[in-house]
Amino acid sequence: MVMRSTIGVKVGNEYRTVYCHLDGYPSGVGATLLNHYNSQELAEELVKEGDIVSLGKARSCQEEHSHKNEIDGYTVYYGRDLGEKGTKYITSEERPKLEEDFLYIFENGKWFVSSIYFEDQTQELTQELIDSEE
Repeated sequence: MVMRSTIGVKVGNEYRTVYCHLDGYPSGVGATLLNHYNSQELAEELVKEGDIVSLGKARSCQEEHSHKNEIDGYTVYYGRDLGEKGTKYITSEERPKLEEDFLYIFENGKWFVSSIYFEDQTQELTQELIDSEE
């Protein structure tokens, strides 16, 4: 389901962010980030390919894989898999602001989430939060 989000990771003194088009809910993108990209190295690798159509459990795939030939469990990137231009990650020295429905940021070894749907704008992404949103 279309529920847009932004995914970012703090690297040194800068933030690298990408757009993610589908399933931005905590039970979708949030759960995948928490369970499969929960380290600095994995978060950095995730955003390296740029903007995302759909987030999967794995970032790369050996087989021929695209949005039209999506292999279950693999991330679909706008640039790599659809050949679109201008989809690289964005860098900024300032912490990204909430522009989509959800904003996920990996910093200080943890995922944080902000949303227009939350009373408390920014929260640590936890399994309890994911479960409460389902």
